[in-house]
Amino acid sequence: MEISLKINKGFKWFSTETIFLKGYFYDQKNNFYEKENALNYLSKIKNKEDFLNLLDVINGVFSVIINIKNTYLIASDCSRAFPLFYSLKNKKIYLSDDITYLKNTLNIQRFNPLSEIEIKASNHTHGKKTLLESIFQVQSNEFIIIENNTTIQNNFYESYAIKEENSAPYIKLKKEVFITFESSFKRMINSLNNKMVVIPLSGGFDSRLIAVLLKKYNYKNVVCYTYGNLNSLEIKVSKKVAKQLGFKWFFIEYNSELTGNIHKDKIFKEFAHFAGKFCSTPNLQEYFAVKHLKENNLIHKESIFIPGYAGDLLGGSQFLKIIPKNLKTEEIIDLIIENKFYNYKITIKEKELLKNEIENNLKNSDINYHHKLPSSVFENYDIAEKIAKYIFNSISFYNFFGYEHRVPFWDRELLNLFKKIPVKFKLNKVLFNEVLIEEYFKKFDVYFNQELQPTSNKIAIQKIKNKVKPFFPIFIKQKVLRKNDWNNYEPITNQLLLEMKQNGLKVHRKFNDYNEIIAQWYIYLCQNKLK
Repeated sequence: MEISLKINKGFKWFSTETIFLKGYFYDQKNNFYEKENALNYLSKIKNKEDFLNLLDVINGVFSVIINIKNTYLIASDCSRAFPLFYSLKNKKIYLSDDITYLKNTLNIQRFNPLSEIEIKASNHTHGKKTLLESIFQVQSNEFIIIENNTTIQNNFYESYAIKEENSAPYIKLKKEVFITFESSFKRMINSLNNKMVVIPLSGGFDSRLIAVLLKKYNYKNVVCYTYGNLNSLEIKVSKKVAKQLGFKWFFIEYNSELTGNIHKDKIFKEFAHFAGKFCSTPNLQEYFAVKHLKENNLIHKESIFIPGYAGDLLGGSQFLKIIPKNLKTEEIIDLIIENKFYNYKITIKEKELLKNEIENNLKNSDINYHHKLPSSVFENYDIAEKIAKYIFNSISFYNFFGYEHRVPFWDRELLNLFKKIPVKFKLNKVLFNEVLIEEYFKKFDVYFNQELQPTSNKIAIQKIKNKVKPFFPIFIKQKVLRKNDWNNYEPITNQLLLEMKQNGLKVHRKFNDYNEIIAQWYIYLCQNKLK
């Protein structure tokens, strides 16, 4: 087996002769491990049983490889923050964090047609596939055990799918949520070593909670920023929150000066490859803000970014927008197709291929998924796919420019609590929002009465709009898109459209949406068709 670890932006690989680690983790006593300290801890692993026991208890963001007498133990955490890729050639397994290295070293040129459809329709490949036919990825919460260049075991050591909900009364659950928030954020704060914390502060609740808890525990070295269109509703709220908490705040306007000529920018193309890694559409929106902060020396070079990624999913956002009441197991696959593959027009034949692929992925994740609560099976699939491969892949913004990150909402203790919260308390994010508002926002005077969360009626109306959206005339689609373009994506994607047009490349439009443009541009970039 050959191991080649090349990417050291933001987080670096630390290694001994037999252990390779990127990231950090906590043990059962909340002790924090990173760098050499983590390698010393991992040196206790003597066999695969020790390794699996380790994965059962540690809590963090990491990828790890351990070699014990020709047995290789490999794992990635839930966020899949540091993807690993592997391929087999001439009876030898090659493992790397750099998929381009594997592509070039093994001379792999063939693209997987189904993976192309998945990226165009859902922004990422599904399962272990990448865009490249014979290169695969270590997935979220997956472990792989290899002996003599043969995979002898691979499985998932954690799942969000459950058999039954927590039966505790609402008042007790509310207390548990508060206690767990306190526990997880204290754990995170202890890992920061007083480095500058940088918060992408939107007008929403998730990033606001991060700011409030840092204030509550008297963490002073904090900078907040908001970016996008001058007319964005985010600006007023985020600025007000930062001022109330006494944190420095920057607004970064997305104008032609900041985002212009990206199709000619070599650094931008380098970022797109770094973020996409042949398995995900690169998220572009925060690239310009982080680049601006760095180039203008507005933050320290050892800053740690703390985004509010996926906090809304914990609260129950999927039940607001996607998961219907009384979802049945046999409806899960169709629900995934309908709600996760909407950016590209799929043929009947392609739809059948995708259904088979999703069924296989569900079985690989848990052969007994039919015996789990259907809504939790859907959420587990969404976490392993969209959340890990597209949403959390957005931390590439920070790592690319040399910064570390923390993702407090994806703390294992929080995940284990929220996955069992009854659906009735996830509807309209009732429990999640009440804890945030009553225990944090009101106490720090950052809850504003004019703030309204989406009602059931508004959500229902939006679902209807989404269904009829493909049939809107183009001028209406464009008007709706511009109205909601708070991060000024139109001028960015117009440049990508122009580049594809200049290279004589077709662009298929279904929704007149920005993501469908970026996905097709990225595939052409991977295929070296953009000259």
